[in-house]
Amino acid sequence: MIISTISHEEATIQSFMRDPEFAEYFLRDVIADGDFKEIRRVKGWIDEARARVREHEMELETVEA
Repeated sequence: MIISTISHEEATIQSFMRDPEFAEYFLRDVIADGDFKEIRRVKGWIDEARARVREHEMELETVEA
């Protein structure tokens, strides 16, 4: 049996891709804590999730054309 694992970062990015409202809530919570290092990290994850969603949408448009 093969067990596949992904990092916490990757799991979070995938979660943000599936649920943008959760990403917004998560970022607001981190901002409220005031940890600038963590804010930058979460903002990076959100940016990555957005980029992947855009890339996926572009791929779908290409297939449909």
